[in-house]
Amino acid sequence: MNEIPVWLNATVSIGGLLGTLVTAIATFFLWRVTQVLARETTRMVEASSQPHVVATLDPNRWSMRHFDLNVNNTGNGTAYDISIDFDPPLENGEARAAKEIPLKRISVLKPGQSMSSYLSAFGPLEGKRYTVSISWRRNAKSSVREENIYTLSMEDIEGISKLGNDPLVQIAEYIKKMQEDIKQVSRGSARIQVDAFLTSDRLHEKRVSARASRARRQRHRQAVAEAPSKVASQDET
Repeated sequence: MNEIPVWLNATVSIGGLLGTLVTAIATFFLWRVTQVLARETTRMVEASSQPHVVATLDPNRWSMRHFDLNVNNTGNGTAYDISIDFDPPLENGEARAAKEIPLKRISVLKPGQSMSSYLSAFGPLEGKRYTVSISWRRNAKSSVREENIYTLSMEDIEGISKLGNDPLVQIAEYIKKMQEDIKQVSRGSARIQVDAFLTSDRLHEKRVSARASRARRQRHRQAVAEAPSKVASQDET
């Protein structure tokens, strides 16, 4: 049997070495891609369960000249140990002059949950720009705090008007009026017009209805009896 040429052995060896090298490089790149995908998957999971807390000053639904402080968790995760700070500091209205600013600290706020409190009339807020700093924890036991800092300008709502009232406010006002009317009636300060029917009134109504029914039947019988005579007189003519 003839021996395999040396050049052929060298070619096969080099081909095998190149194949091994290509396999090693492909394995390395596959490992790198797997690592990147794992990191991105972790990041997406964390982003999908991240809380995001915002504080705004919004018109009260009962009066556009009065404002509420609203704190909302617009994220998908629960926020713990929430701290809210306004610069310059907020000022309470006359109704809350002797009290602290509400909602400066909140222990927990679930996803989509909001808290609201009346603050003041629009006068002390008009034209002001606030730097709002909000911080919270993702976990109640975590030492890491996340922060959200933004500018809230009250100039954004100047000149805003509204047509009509909130439907819920209209319902509340209607129920309140009903309660006041009922109270006046129960105290005797107002009277209700009532059409009362006694047993004798119902018997009288039945007798009148029976007489009217008999009269209609009698007129019908007379009309039926007079019909042939009218036909005969027409034939004679």
